[in-house]
Amino acid sequence: MTKIICDTRQQAGKHENIDRWFRNHGVEYEYRKLDAGDYATDDGWSNILVDTKKGLTEISGNCGRDHDRVVREIRRASDNGCRLVFLIETTGDYRSIEDVKRWTNSVCNRCPYYRVSRCNPPRDRCKRFKRRPMTGKTLAKIMRSMELDHGCVFEFIHPSATAKRICEILGVNYG
Repeated sequence: MTKIICDTRQQAGKHENIDRWFRNHGVEYEYRKLDAGDYATDDGWSNILVDTKKGLTEISGNCGRDHDRVVREIRRASDNGCRLVFLIETTGDYRSIEDVKRWTNSVCNRCPYYRVSRCNPPRDRCKRFKRRPMTGKTLAKIMRSMELDHGCVFEFIHPSATAKRICEILGVNYG
């Protein structure tokens, strides 16, 4: 049976729901350091790596201030003959990059200036934090460019279905 390798460098407790699903469905898995992604197989045949993200806020940080690091990770995967699939967990109505255009940064959602329409992030710097927050339109554009330029894939999934989707992408049977 093919075993899933989970990266040891993931944030503690970030994916307890995935571990529990693997255990409940008889999926063999172990933790090891991965050069790219959060999940891979140990079969030596698969050329897919899965990187999970806890929502659009995390991926916006990855595509914004951490962009260079993420591109290096995608290139590392590519240099090893692998393709990186980003699984973005979301409970909202976001099912495609096109849907991301409607997203509002959580910084803006919590801001009193934004709520009373005294702030326009696409045009102005944030009155509260003195920087321009990532908008949904900008995030969608960056994600599309990353897919085209670097060959990665972005998928959107409800958190309760993430573990099953990881198995499907990696070609791992589950009970």
